[in-house]
Amino acid sequence: MKKLCLIALLSLACSAQNKVLAAENLFGDEEDSVLAQQVADVPVETNSATISSFLSTRIPESAAININKAEKVFCYTVDYAPADYSGYMIDGLAVKGSCGELSENGKQLIKESLIQNSAAFSTSIDNCQIVPKIMLRYIYGPDHTDVLLSAPCYSLTFFHGRDIMTINAAPGAKIMEKIVDAYDKLEEKYLSPALLNQMIANGQITTQSQKEIVRKLSPTEAPVKKWQKETPQKDASQAKQPSLKGWNKIR
Repeated sequence: MKKLCLIALLSLACSAQNKVLAAENLFGDEEDSVLAQQVADVPVETNSATISSFLSTRIPESAAININKAEKVFCYTVDYAPADYSGYMIDGLAVKGSCGELSENGKQLIKESLIQNSAAFSTSIDNCQIVPKIMLRYIYGPDHTDVLLSAPCYSLTFFHGRDIMTINAAPGAKIMEKIVDAYDKLEEKYLSPALLNQMIANGQITTQSQKEIVRKLSPTEAPVKKWQKETPQKDASQAKQPSLKGWNKIR
């Protein structure tokens, strides 16, 4: 019943009350209801598949399997790494923080508003460079598929092993903005799960004992470099290098 209601929500058929219920436990009741109502304003293609037909013909089947059967989905905030960056990285991008593990409703909302929605994608080539924002890691057993959300220059980039595929998501710009904005607000400091003696990959403190582990770490043993909010100054040699431009370019 909940699944049918969520599908109806995204096709503009559910009532406002049902929209709030369908979004429950995604980012917290207030944020959930706002995001769900905003996403519901965008036309969505709904079908029984887990990923859209558009995506299924463009990404490797093995990458799609991890998304279809994901047992866990973790969220990270990411960006291009400064030249002197020595912190944690994922798919060549610097990990700024963790935005936690997606709830069941969170996975469902993103799946049906974006991953399952062919109307959110385009075959055209945009004259823009990817702006890394959110990385979603879909885990199935020992394997995983990473999905990078870029905004602006709206796109999804799929990472699986050596396979990298970028899909233009400009038609789904409104959906992308709502998802990115919501998860950006959830960013917390990322800590290595190994340092916290835990197996889950979101890198967030979950117990008092983990708090003690972090408290005892000396500054030189800190698990992640403090993120540089100030843009580092470019030297003369860097200034002479041509800028990277064009669609589907990840530095």
